[in-house]
Amino acid sequence: MLSKILYILFLIVLLLASVYLTRVLLKKYKINRWIVGGSAPLVLIIPSLLFNNINPIIWNILSIIFSVMCIMFFEITRIKLENNEIKGIINYKKTK
Repeated sequence: MLSKILYILFLIVLLLASVYLTRVLLKKYKINRWIVGGSAPLVLIIPSLLFNNINPIIWNILSIIFSVMCIMFFEITRIKLENNEIKGIINYKKTK
């Protein structure tokens, strides 16, 4: 039971940290969301092709990097939609 609670807390912290990291990086740099989204699967694919046996700890670290990059892709998309930098299905209008 405790392990499930810790796992859920870890996922919540991972999500919030990824959103915070994306906001900080977007303030400093202009990040192309397609490069982030396209390179995210490569984090898992390339090591699995190069090495036959990967240590489970390394594999977990790569999985965390993959999930952070995926969250970054969707967060960058959300921010660009809110700032009307890209067209979306729904027009976002800020209300004061």
